[in-house]
Amino acid sequence: MRPIILLAFLFSVSMSYAQSLPIDFENSINTSDFINFDGGTATVIPNPQMSGINTSSTVAQIVRDGGQIWAGSKIDLAANLDFTTFTKISMKIFTTAPVGTTVKFKLEGSGTTERDVQTTVTNAWETLTWDFTGEPTNFYSVVFMFDFGNVGDGSATSTFLFDDIEQLYGGTQIDLPVDFEGSGIDYTMSDFGGNVSFMVTDPVDPDNMAIKAIKTHTAATWAGTTIGTPAGFATNIPLTLSDSKMTVRVWSPDAGTPIRLKVEDSNDPTHTCETETNTSVANGWETLEFDFNNQAPGTELLSVGLSMGWTYNMASIFFNFGTDGITAGEKTYYFDDVKFGELPVNIELPEIEELKISPNPSSDFWTISSESEPIVKVEIFNLQGQLIRFTEQNMHTVNINSSNLSAGIYLAKISTHSASSMKKLLKQ
Repeated sequence: MRPIILLAFLFSVSMSYAQSLPIDFENSINTSDFINFDGGTATVIPNPQMSGINTSSTVAQIVRDGGQIWAGSKIDLAANLDFTTFTKISMKIFTTAPVGTTVKFKLEGSGTTERDVQTTVTNAWETLTWDFTGEPTNFYSVVFMFDFGNVGDGSATSTFLFDDIEQLYGGTQIDLPVDFEGSGIDYTMSDFGGNVSFMVTDPVDPDNMAIKAIKTHTAATWAGTTIGTPAGFATNIPLTLSDSKMTVRVWSPDAGTPIRLKVEDSNDPTHTCETETNTSVANGWETLEFDFNNQAPGTELLSVGLSMGWTYNMASIFFNFGTDGITAGEKTYYFDDVKFGELPVNIELPEIEELKISPNPSSDFWTISSESEPIVKVEIFNLQGQLIRFTEQNMHTVNINSSNLSAGIYLAKISTHSASSMKKLLKQ
């Protein structure tokens, strides 16, 4: 009898490890293939929400009822996952839980790794994607943890449908400069602390792509977005004490908002440097310059990191750093054009003939006039070289709104088709 029992045991083990991606729950996966833990119960059921992007007949369901904040279920695969080329895992999800619910996708095997993604819709199917770029071929178990961080109560908002789990080609690893215009580049952003970000068409310029970053009402003071995947940039950021600056073009609903930029080593999160600056424009684009020689209070000096041989290949941006979402309310920001180096400002340009600016000083508007030929572009910089206004026209007279600028001195680069001039502007 023992050989028969052993054979049956080996057969059952081989069957439990017979799964592989993609998984669609139509034939290969049964309820018995799930391994539930700590308050999560998974079943394979007829699709109760055959609509939108998922009209398949069979799906999986996890109900979270009591237990732990990490309650869920998992499936063991036949072989380790390989992220050399297919670096992402996608999955369709249906939930009635609120937008921004965290879905943790964890991999287990020889060690563990995990990624968090937030939902963007409710009461409808959507496809969520987790990026595992740079991970080794160590993992053979896929673990599903819905509404991670909260204890389920068995209700509709603690019930989650999911389907069509597959690996995807992730594209070329992101690298500086980042303008979100390249084809075949992995522009996956990695959010944390309650941020939700995704690539969109620039609301100001339909020919430009940018990242929309929402700091939700539940966001922490330190909520932010890593610019890329946890693998970081393809090459190191070449920071030195004499070349210590990066620039990012941002859009903020408010002037005076603190924006923090952090660089770190993707292989060692203790190797970091952070710096901060404030927006000067409300409801408009501006380019901010970040100097890592001016480290944020309580963070490590760039000089110390460099002296210890630290390298930095990852950057994260934090909007309204230090204020949580409950205090500020949910707010939307945009960012684009992440570059290494300082913002160039050339103030030695030939003058445009018959150029007039009035009034100057101004409390509300500057009117810039060119009698010789139309003005095609006006760029306004502060004295730190940050671009805070940008307009493209084709008119002899251009009005620049200065009402929401702080009192002080600004520089205007004014361009026609044949010449450019740099003028000083005074704001009262």
